[in-house]
Amino acid sequence: MEVGHTASQFKTTSWTLIVRARSDPADLETLLGQYWSPVYAYLRRKGNRPEDAADLTQSFLSEVVLDRDLIGRADPDRGRFRAFLIAALKRFVIDEYRRERGREGKRAAILVPKDPAQLKSAEPSEEDDPGRAFDRQWAAAVLNNALERVEAACRDDGMTRQWESFELRVLRPLQRDCEPAPIQEVLERLGEREPQVIYSMIQTIKRKLQRELREVVAETVETEEEVEQELAELRRFLGEVG
Repeated sequence: MEVGHTASQFKTTSWTLIVRARSDPADLETLLGQYWSPVYAYLRRKGNRPEDAADLTQSFLSEVVLDRDLIGRADPDRGRFRAFLIAALKRFVIDEYRRERGREGKRAAILVPKDPAQLKSAEPSEEDDPGRAFDRQWAAAVLNNALERVEAACRDDGMTRQWESFELRVLRPLQRDCEPAPIQEVLERLGEREPQVIYSMIQTIKRKLQRELREVVAETVETEEEVEQELAELRRFLGEVG
C-alpha cells in the first residue's frame, strides 16, 4: 500500500485528534470509539467472557481514560498514543485483578452493547495474544474510520459512482469474503461500456483511501517517522487493500 504525502500535509494532521478530544465532546467520542474494540479484544484474550470484557472496556474508558484524564496527560514526546494507551490498559488489568480478589460477589455490570454485532466484530482470534488482538482491532478501526470518511467525501463531492464501483469490486468482497461483482454487472449498474472506466474509478478511490489512512493515523501520533511505523503496522495486519 503506497501512501503519498507531503510534509505540509503531515503538519496539519499530526496529533490533532488528541488535542481536539481534550475540549470537544464529539472528537472525544470519536477517539474513544476508535479504541473500544482494541481494548475489548485485549481484555477478551486475557480470559474474560464477552460480557465481562465489555464491562471492563467501559470501566477502563470511563475510570482511566476519562476520570484520570489520560488524554490530557498524553504527551507526544513520550511516543505514540496507542502505546501510551495500552500501557495504561496493562496497569488497569493488574489493578482490576487485585480489586477482584478483594471484592465479594460478582462485579456490577456497566455496559454490554445492545447490538450483538458490535461484540462479534470485535471478537479476537484465539491465535492472537492480548497485544496482537489489540493491534489487529486497532488496524480494523483505523481502516473503518478511513473508509467512512472516504464514502462521506465521495457523496459530498458527487463521486457516488466511483465509490459504488470500489464497493462492488473491492470493499464488499473484503468484508464478506466473497467474489467481486462481475465487471459486466458493474458496467450495467453504472451505465458504462468500457471496463477501463470502472478500473479507473476504483484506482481513484484507492488513492483517496490511502491518503485518508495516513490522515487518520497522523491524528494520534506526532512525528512523520511514527506515521510510517503505524502505516507499516496497518500493512502487516490488513495486507494490501484491493
